[in-house]
Amino acid sequence: MSWGKARKRRGLATIITSAIMMSAVTILGSSGVVWSQTSLNSQQVEMANSVDGYINKLNELLVYEYVYCNDDPCGTINVVVTNVGKVGIDVSQITISDKISGFSKIHPVSNGNIMPDNSIAVSINDPSFSSYSVLDVMVETSRGNIIQTQIST
Repeated sequence: MSWGKARKRRGLATIITSAIMMSAVTILGSSGVVWSQTSLNSQQVEMANSVDGYINKLNELLVYEYVYCNDDPCGTINVVVTNVGKVGIDVSQITISDKISGFSKIHPVSNGNIMPDNSIAVSINDPSFSSYSVLDVMVETSRGNIIQTQIST
């Protein structure tokens, strides 16, 4: 092989090696950009959902319309709550308790969805209500808000 042909091949090998290296760098760089963009988008969606959840929790406004005993002696307590906020509320449970004796009755609410400007009425039965003079009534929403009042039995 002559000296001129070897020199031509060495020049061609350098060009091919450079092209392979450039292709590898381009592929790795592109995959890095795609990964970072995907990661950024998922974090942005997660942050937006978190902020929306906090804003909805702040916009929950629940008001007691009535809390009363249905009979004498008190065996049934009726709780009527109204949603005066801008977002729908899901009442998850109502707790009736006496702090002095430690009595507590947790009543899960299965259909507690309240749209804005609507109300729900829940009746809670327990014959032992009449043995307490003052009971605390707490309504808890699925977002974690707690609204509390008292009733004299």
